[in-house]
Amino acid sequence: MVASPYGTRLLFGDVQGKGLPAIGAAFAMLGAFREAAQREPTLTALVDSLESAVVRHNVFAQQTGEPERFVTALILGVDASTDTQAVNCGHPPPYLLEAGPVAPVLFGDPGVPLGLADLTPKPRTVVWFPFPAGATLLACSDGVTEARSITGVFYPLEERLRAWGVALPGTSPATWSAT
Repeated sequence: MVASPYGTRLLFGDVQGKGLPAIGAAFAMLGAFREAAQREPTLTALVDSLESAVVRHNVFAQQTGEPERFVTALILGVDASTDTQAVNCGHPPPYLLEAGPVAPVLFGDPGVPLGLADLTPKPRTVVWFPFPAGATLLACSDGVTEARSITGVFYPLEERLRAWGVALPGTSPATWSAT
């Protein structure tokens, strides 16, 4: 999260792989995000900077014999309005928790992960969605959505969210209201 002259920018990301090479890619992303979030007036320009950072990191990785990486990312721009802007780069959608049914925020095509933009002719675009006061936005990586039990059953995220109800920031589960 970065407070910028253009509002608060948030990055939710997941680097492909694990170990030190993935950590290096994550650091490259975070550094680029913190710098570009202050500099770029639009979310698409910010995402273009992140794409360039991943590509630069991958060029360096090739030179050092490390594997190339891609990054699934969700970049949000939040300001004083009740709408939030988002660019999805292959990341699972967030959930908007408020009174009413629990469902993911639908952005349409999730786009390609960062580092893979050359594989598609479609430019990344901004999508706006309502984020009313008092609502909670839950973003998680595919580590949650693809987690399985010992018997191979996927983690029932939406079912659990419905059972837990609306989680207001700073409250304990005992005070959450059922939806």
